[in-house]
Amino acid sequence: MTMTDPIAAHLEDLRQANYSDATLRERARVLATLPHPTELDRETVQTWWASRSVRSDGFPRAAASLSSEASHVREFWKWCRRQGLIDHNPADWLTKVRQSHTKAVVVTEADLDRLIRNAPEDVRRMLALGALAGLRSSEIAALTWEDIDRANGVLWVREGKGKKDRSVPLSGGLLAELGDPSEGPVIGRHATAKAVSAALGRYMRANGVDFTAHKLRARYITRFIAATGDVAAAAEVAGHAGLGSIMRYAVASSDTMRRGAEAAGRIG
Repeated sequence: MTMTDPIAAHLEDLRQANYSDATLRERARVLATLPHPTELDRETVQTWWASRSVRSDGFPRAAASLSSEASHVREFWKWCRRQGLIDHNPADWLTKVRQSHTKAVVVTEADLDRLIRNAPEDVRRMLALGALAGLRSSEIAALTWEDIDRANGVLWVREGKGKKDRSVPLSGGLLAELGDPSEGPVIGRHATAKAVSAALGRYMRANGVDFTAHKLRARYITRFIAATGDVAAAAEVAGHAGLGSIMRYAVASSDTMRRGAEAAGRIG
């Protein structure tokens, strides 16, 4: 690989470092929008960044989306500096993206029950794997019946985010919704992460629930933390690299809040 194509060389380095295919695709998509990857002055960078703030339909881009894109180009330009391709980081010229750090919004239990009861088999299994096992769309798409280890009571996620394997404890509720075991993909067909996410989004919106596939995962993590109080275990079972990002799911249960309120409401 020559440095005549720094983007390709950068992506190959990430591939050798075992970055996930999803990260590689997203990094490639963002870098492809740069007018030139390494020959950028302040005006060019700021003009490019302004163009990224508006969607093709004219509406503003979400702060989270912009922040993700800024992270991709920032890491790429850091890599370029290490390779001696540039002597500064053009990301210094990007306008800072301000995000609100709110608690996760999850699917209500009544809505989840209704969605699962009315869903066709493939979508029902997608819903169950997201809401009752906390799997990401990419993990739902990749899961096969061979990964369901009933004897040991675990579900194996192979090469999840960061290409790391992990196990998720099986619950009776999850097994009931998945139904009788078979062969091949659990959802009944080969699909991409994008296809799973889109199918779940379409189904939920069509049934009056304006949520995304990620909200199903948020439901699992939130209830796991509320039931156990163990944030570290929740991070491990959900495949989070650290505790920082998972804390937004730490919504106290009503019992915990009541005990806390009683203790704080006493004098002496």
